[in-house]
Amino acid sequence: MAIPREIGRNQRSLGYFLQCNSDSDCPSWSCYASATLRLKSQKEGGNDCEKTISHVFYPKENDWGYSCFLRWEDVMEPEHGYLKDDTLILEVHLVADAPHGVQWDSKKHTGYIGLKNQGATCYMNSLLQTLFFTNKLRKAVYQISTEQDDPHKSVALAMQRVFYELQFSDKPVGTKKLTRSFGWDAFDSFLQHDVQELCRVLLDNLESKMKDTPVNGVIPQLFEGKMKSYVRCKKVPFESNREEAFYDIQLNVKGKQTLRIFQRLRGSGDARRG
Repeated sequence: MAIPREIGRNQRSLGYFLQCNSDSDCPSWSCYASATLRLKSQKEGGNDCEKTISHVFYPKENDWGYSCFLRWEDVMEPEHGYLKDDTLILEVHLVADAPHGVQWDSKKHTGYIGLKNQGATCYMNSLLQTLFFTNKLRKAVYQISTEQDDPHKSVALAMQRVFYELQFSDKPVGTKKLTRSFGWDAFDSFLQHDVQELCRVLLDNLESKMKDTPVNGVIPQLFEGKMKSYVRCKKVPFESNREEAFYDIQLNVKGKQTLRIFQRLRGSGDARRG
């Protein structure tokens, strides 16, 4: 919202504000946002005028900004190049949190939905979202034949349900049928399990269900790596080695600014005598 304002006797300014309006009639909504308000220079090599704001918007304070963003004479000054052909160009770069006190429609505003937390299943939800957004895996899971499976014990069928609802539902997706297919009861859902072990169990189960199907081998194609262990003699031309497949690796990231996976995989040899 930009308007000319009187700021004193015979003085005017450009008022520049960000306004936040809720779709809800709820009187207790609020939304935190920070933004950069910018008046663009239309002159080649000209400098834009910009200022930042941070504010919690709510019904009684649903706009925030500057009554005097820029003096009117500066707006009109040809040297600045803000006005061209009777036109000003205003830009807003905005970062906002999800609003509080309203029925937040994640699908409407982001295009995606989340997973319900059963108590301590946030680690599992993160894993499921990661697997869901692995497009080739999701398509392969849909192609698994589950018509003859026990609906209470089939991990593959439960994964198909979760993936389908994440893709097409408008509301957060429950995971109780999936955890029930693991053999978990309500108490297990309140225990923090190892996410690496859960990933292995899920992938192993899906891989076995994909055998002898058109999607056989998809999981190794996506997740499998090779590790080679070897013993090399220093004084004679002899080397013995063993190659192993893996689906995950452990990285010591504490105190590290970046993940140098290549160096970690490459490793360093240990000298041995014997």
